Amino acid sequence: MKALNRKITTAVVGISVSAAIAGCASTDAEGTSSPSTASSGVAPSGPSPEQGPAYTDGEYSADGWYGGKPSSIGVAVTLEDDVITDVEVTPHATDVTSLSLQKRFAAAVPALVVGRDIDEVTLDRVAGNSGTPKGFNDALDRIKEKASG
Repeated sequence: MKALNRKITTAVVGISVSAAIAGCASTDAEGTSSPSTASSGVAPSGPSPEQGPAYTDGEYSADGWYGGKPSSIGVAVTLEDDVITDVEVTPHATDVTSLSLQKRFAAAVPALVVGRDIDEVTLDRVAGNSGTPKGFNDALDRIKEKASG
C-alpha cells in the first residue's frame, strides 16, 4: 500500500510541476520566450492602458431593487478612472426592521468599495444583510449603464 501511495503522490507532484512549468512562458516563432497568461486562468480585467477608462468620470446615482416586496436602496458614487472614490447609500425602507438593516448596510459599504474598480465590486452579504446587497448591485449596474454612455 505504501508503494501505491508513493506512486500516486509522485504522479500528482509530477503533473503539478509540469502544469506550473507549462504556464510560465511560451516561445514565439523566433524562439523568444514571453510570459503566458492563458495557463493561469486569470484574464486581465478592464480596459488596457491604451484604451483608457471604460466609464466617464463623475457623480452618478441610481436606485437598486431587490426582494419580493419590492424593496429598494439608493446608491450614489463618484467615479475617477473607473475607481469608486466616494459612495453614499440611502436607505428607503419604511419598516423598522428593514430600515435598521439598511442603515447598518449603508454604514458598512464605504469601507468595502471606496478605492476599488467599479467592475470588481459585487457585494454578497454585508452587515447581516443578504437582500440589500442585491439592491446595491442592481444600482451599480444602472450606474455603469449611465457612466458608459
